[in-house]
Amino acid sequence: MKTMQKNLISMVVAGLLIPLTAQADIEEIIVTANKREQSIQDVPIAISAFDSSALAEIGADSLENLTNFVPGVALFDDRGAGQPTWVIRGVGLADFNANNTPTAAIYYDEAYMTSNALGAIGLYDIERVEVLKGPQGGLYGRNTTGGAVRIVSNRPNLAESEGYVSVSYEGRYGGTVAEAAYNVPLSENAAVRVAMQGDHGGGWQDSLATAEDDDHGDRDSLAFRGQLLYSPSDDLEILFKADIGRDKSETMLGRGNGFYDPLTGGPCAAIMAGQRDETSCIGLHNLLGDPRLPSDQTKNGSVVLSNPINDLDNEWTGITLTVDKDLGYASLVSISSFLDFDYVQSFDYDGTPLALVQSKEGFKDHDTTIEQWSQEFRLLSNNDGPLSWLAGANYAKDTNDTMTSADITTLYQIGYVPFDLVTNSYSQETSTWAVYGQAGYDISDSVNINGSLRYTDEDKELDYTTYIGAEGVLMLLGDVQGMSSSLDSNWSGHLGIDWRVSDNTLVYAKYSRGFKSGGFFTAWTDDTSAIPVYKEEVNDAYEVGVKSNPSDELQVNAAVYFYDYQDTQGKISAPSAAAPSGYLTALGTLGDAEHTGAEVDLLWSPAQMPGFSVQLAYAWLDAEITSSDYVSFDQLSMVYSLEGLDRDFAPKTSYSVNVRQEANVTESLLGSASLTYSWRDDLAPRSSQLSDTDYGLLGQDDYGVLNLYLAIANVNEGWELSIIGENITDEVYIVRATGDDGGSYMDMLGRPATWSINARFDF
Repeated sequence: MKTMQKNLISMVVAGLLIPLTAQADIEEIIVTANKREQSIQDVPIAISAFDSSALAEIGADSLENLTNFVPGVALFDDRGAGQPTWVIRGVGLADFNANNTPTAAIYYDEAYMTSNALGAIGLYDIERVEVLKGPQGGLYGRNTTGGAVRIVSNRPNLAESEGYVSVSYEGRYGGTVAEAAYNVPLSENAAVRVAMQGDHGGGWQDSLATAEDDDHGDRDSLAFRGQLLYSPSDDLEILFKADIGRDKSETMLGRGNGFYDPLTGGPCAAIMAGQRDETSCIGLHNLLGDPRLPSDQTKNGSVVLSNPINDLDNEWTGITLTVDKDLGYASLVSISSFLDFDYVQSFDYDGTPLALVQSKEGFKDHDTTIEQWSQEFRLLSNNDGPLSWLAGANYAKDTNDTMTSADITTLYQIGYVPFDLVTNSYSQETSTWAVYGQAGYDISDSVNINGSLRYTDEDKELDYTTYIGAEGVLMLLGDVQGMSSSLDSNWSGHLGIDWRVSDNTLVYAKYSRGFKSGGFFTAWTDDTSAIPVYKEEVNDAYEVGVKSNPSDELQVNAAVYFYDYQDTQGKISAPSAAAPSGYLTALGTLGDAEHTGAEVDLLWSPAQMPGFSVQLAYAWLDAEITSSDYVSFDQLSMVYSLEGLDRDFAPKTSYSVNVRQEANVTESLLGSASLTYSWRDDLAPRSSQLSDTDYGLLGQDDYGVLNLYLAIANVNEGWELSIIGENITDEVYIVRATGDDGGSYMDMLGRPATWSINARFDF
């Protein structure tokens, strides 16, 4: 293997000295952000777009991995447990309950994903991914206060039979990924495309809680997609798509942090000073007599104290039917979709070898069944005149049935709590309908005015029951039936003006409004009367941007924006007579916020250096809570006000740089090499902005990740060999810091350096 890698690297590096036979201008990227095909440089929206080649080069085989390479974007995945939530320009919601909706809507081939649990989509046989920044309420509707993420898979084509097979092997941890797709025309009017991906192995963590070598973290997922395209005439297309899959992967284990002084049992000095120090600080399990110390773990999280029970048991089936009829003056599109998704997860919440707070045998931390279906009709103008327009309507319904539980037997046995099991169940039903339209008018050859407007009606209902248990006996603690939520603010949309300064430069200014639905806090609680029904949050956004190609060698896109955020949702401390502190942590409306930001994207491909390019994407953000009626508590139960604090998961600065060289090795062999560096500023959850203790437990320092891609391809025979190095500098970084609310804390760490070799054959 080492000899093969050395030869491959030598061929690629040598090839960099041979110029390309022909120079290519900066490639045009076509997107469908406005529900019609347009060049990305003609769309007055800040967009990051990645085709399949770009995704491969940066090692983004899932939506979670992609967030590292989109500046201004962060990822919240509570405890690494398969609920990745995009936070775009500081707009996001840190909540682990599957009944909640993300603030950046995810669309998978035009089908909206209604839950946080639906965000872990594997990217296989993908045409492109589009990340739309800023409120998209006009065309995309509810839950787009931050933006929208569109996954577009490869469609069947009627022209020819073609396909590919790709196999990757990860040398360090033994993971394998196999992917294949095949397209075959059945006749002049019909074609079928099938695709699959299997992802297995790659476990990189060992647990000190067990004697064996765990290799925990093995991936175990399998997904299939089948599509049938039927076009009986030039003006009619019918596309049927079916997806099926399962994911039984082991999820990341936390690295336990010390919090207590071994002599006094109180907080240790290092934590009080805002520093993690496992050599002088011990965990709650050590105070209870367990000898395994936080210092026994490795810095990079490859050896941890946590019980190796973290896993998923997900299954899904989805179908989508799209009918596109050309009426001459317009195209009528119908999109019908259905998805059945089972999300089942087990987790060790305390990050220690003891069963302090974790999933109970026979129970699951989360056991969720989601069913969603939707119907949309859309009419798009086809004329080439100064007026373009779009009108549509949709109806959707989804149900979410969930049971959650946590085993706290050890805490019960030592008298820390009066019960050994907490569990709750809920059933939530959401129904919504909307009508919308968008129009643009060229008032001159260089100026276009455009706008969109959507009216949405949404209703939610919740039945919620919570129990506590002791020694096998369950006791009903709370029962709430028929709780309801509906919208107060039904309107969303935008108004903008675009100025084509020259053939190569577009300047735009716009106002847009988006909202995220309200709802219910469904985590376990001992006081159901204190649970608020929180209302929708509204984002009024103002943005000015420019998209320019000053020459064939340079592309410059930039935007500045201001968000006036009302009724922003987040964790609050609600007054509770039942809680010992007098307050109960819940999800609710915490107040108003303001976001100010700027972004720049540069792409340079000099004519003097054929095949060479540099791409830089930079984002700056200031997101602050400006008013709130609530207070909260740090880990030492000190009260603090929310006003003036930065919003969670909103790094001040983030950027990525990609340097790429492509060159002819021989007439038929093409070599390519790229380096991609991604950097994120530190993240300080609200309390840790004021409390050194909280930063020592929950703060996330800045970090940078460097990836390498080397490839050699035979353009005549259709094969490619590549080496992909991820985090090649072995950066140790925290992706999530969390606690179990029982006195234990842990970090979820990014994977150490990995090297993979990939072979692909196109036919």
